[in-house]
Amino acid sequence: MRKPKTKKAATRAKVKTATIDRGAIDAKRAKAHSDMEPHVCDLALAATLAMEVFDQPELFLFAVSQLDDMAKRFRVNYYKNEFPPE
Repeated sequence: MRKPKTKKAATRAKVKTATIDRGAIDAKRAKAHSDMEPHVCDLALAATLAMEVFDQPELFLFAVSQLDDMAKRFRVNYYKNEFPPE
């Protein structure tokens, strides 16, 4: 076995390249997006409903507060990565 000329060359020779399973990563992301889809649709529907009752102050405030609660729950679940299928 040949002796490396420098310490850097010796370190470089020992380093193995990591293998990344892109298919597994893509599958995990696809599942996460699929699990989130109904929740995102619920948020979009709640926003649409809030806009529909914009001219009715009591209903608008209720709709916006509901949308706010839904968005907060969504954010918590998003960061926990917990989107169980419905």
